[in-house]
Amino acid sequence: MEERLEKELEYQAKQNKADSKMKKLLTIIGTSLLLLIPIAFMYGIITDRTNYRNEAVQKVTQSWAGNQSIGIPTMFFTTQNAKKEVVINNLELNNYETNVVIKTEIRKKGIFKVPVYTAQVTQKGDFSNKYGDLSGKQIVTKIQVSDTRGFVTEPSFKINNAPEAKAQDVTYTTNIKTNAKTIPFEIKYEIRGLNGIDVAFGGYSNKVNIQGNWKDPEFKGDYLPTERTVTQKDFNATWSVPKIALTSNSEYSSVASVSLLVPVDNYSMAERSLKYGFLLLMLTFMGYFIYEVTSKENKKVHPVQYCLLGAAILIFYLLLVSISELIAFNLAYFISALMVMSLIFGYTYFVITKKQGFGFSAGITSLIGLLYAYFYVLLRLQDIALLAGSIGLFAIIAAIMYLTRNVNWYNENN
Repeated sequence: MEERLEKELEYQAKQNKADSKMKKLLTIIGTSLLLLIPIAFMYGIITDRTNYRNEAVQKVTQSWAGNQSIGIPTMFFTTQNAKKEVVINNLELNNYETNVVIKTEIRKKGIFKVPVYTAQVTQKGDFSNKYGDLSGKQIVTKIQVSDTRGFVTEPSFKINNAPEAKAQDVTYTTNIKTNAKTIPFEIKYEIRGLNGIDVAFGGYSNKVNIQGNWKDPEFKGDYLPTERTVTQKDFNATWSVPKIALTSNSEYSSVASVSLLVPVDNYSMAERSLKYGFLLLMLTFMGYFIYEVTSKENKKVHPVQYCLLGAAILIFYLLLVSISELIAFNLAYFISALMVMSLIFGYTYFVITKKQGFGFSAGITSLIGLLYAYFYVLLRLQDIALLAGSIGLFAIIAAIMYLTRNVNWYNENN
């Protein structure tokens, strides 16, 4: 009778241990899900800081100028028909060439850096004359710039090889005497802008050259450059587009576009990094759980301690955002990770293991360091991030299976 009672008590003790493991695992999962709330708050903080940065950019725009779009020049003259109505006679743009030389600089608004530029623009080419003798006609030439507040100098016009003349507006009116089939022109001006510049195509043959002292340009628009050179100091790009390649939709302008990118947008990088936050939490907690179930000293980690460890993991992202506003993102990532790893090592060694588990404290800290390094690599590998992430997770799951291979989950003897 007593032997049977002892076996029942032993079985009940083993069952309690198995239940305890399952309860701890469920507690860890519940704690991880609870910590999704501060992760959502982190997203809100990043969004707020992004909006704050955009407000700073908008303030610079108000005092400088926005992204400039340079349209095609137009040339026309007016006549009256039999009903004495004004008729606009447009000359068609034939050969068209635009040269833009950009000089960039960084303007600071608080802690934010905004790339601005001053561009020297030269537009030249010729218009087709299908009206014959234009003697006595007042020819109007007009340029199109999206933000006229950006003009640094008055535009100068040289029409039909006449002497250069300046205008106080985007239009220039002159009398010419010619019956030639083409009317040459050359227009020069200097404008200021922000972030990027667009140049429209509209002639039968089009050539655009944009160059500047910026090492991180992004070529956008409807066409990629036919030739381009980008160095650590400057760039030079050329577009050659014939009329047949232009869009037939009259409400849409085909453009060549250059965007002056800040090399690393810390907010977008921090947001991408935060997407791995929950995975980092789960893997860290799993490391402590494996330590619990495999420890010969029967060490226990309290749910409150899991919460504190989770808070330490999540504070990394707040540190990352705040520090990267002042220094380079790469360095901010390293400093934030080092701070969190030091905190977790100290808490694990002095509090959880009571100075008796230096090996585990160093091991779990190294694991977190490897995860930070792994996630940083994923941030950089945009094109193959999914492949690298899948292989990494496969390796992590395999490692967990190996480390728990000797755990008797039911606490039963075979």
